[in-house]
Amino acid sequence: MRSAVVRMCGVSLVGAVLFAGCTSSSSTSTSSRSAGPVSSSFSTTGSPVSSGSTSDGGSTSALDGKWNGTWTANSNAGSGAFAVTFKQSGSSLNGTLSISVACLDDAKVTGTVNGSSIDFGSVKGDCQVDYKGTVSGDQMSGTYSASGLPAGTWKAAKA
Repeated sequence: MRSAVVRMCGVSLVGAVLFAGCTSSSSTSTSSRSAGPVSSSFSTTGSPVSSGSTSDGGSTSALDGKWNGTWTANSNAGSGAFAVTFKQSGSSLNGTLSISVACLDDAKVTGTVNGSSIDFGSVKGDCQVDYKGTVSGDQMSGTYSASGLPAGTWKAAKA
C-alpha cells in the first residue's frame, strides 16, 4: 500500500512539473510574439498590410502604385529601364509593365508577395519575363529570366 501511495505522489509531482513547464513556456512564447517590433509594410504573419486609405474610402496596399526600375543582363548583354504599376489584393499582384523591350511593353503583370518575397511576371505573345526578389519598404530587387533574352538582375523603387 505504501509503495502505491509513493507512486501516486510521484506521478502527481511529475504531472505538476510538466504542467507548470507547459504553462510557463506558453506564456513565454505568447509574450515573445508581441515583444518584437512589427514592420510597417508587413504583418507578423508575413502578409502585406494596408498602408492607408484612399480619399474615396478604399484602402491602399503597401505595393500599390508605380515602381520605376532598371534591369541589367548577365555578361554585359544589355541594360534598360522599366516601370511596373501594381494593384495588390492580399498576396496577389496585378498590373502593367512598361519596358523598352518591344514584345513586353504594356504587358499585363501577375504575381504574388509573401512577406518580403516578391514574384511577378508578364507574358505577351511569345515573350515572357519572370521577376523574383525581395521588397524592403519602398525598394525591391532581385533576378529575372526572359524568353529569348539573357537573364540578369533588376532593382526598382516606388515612384
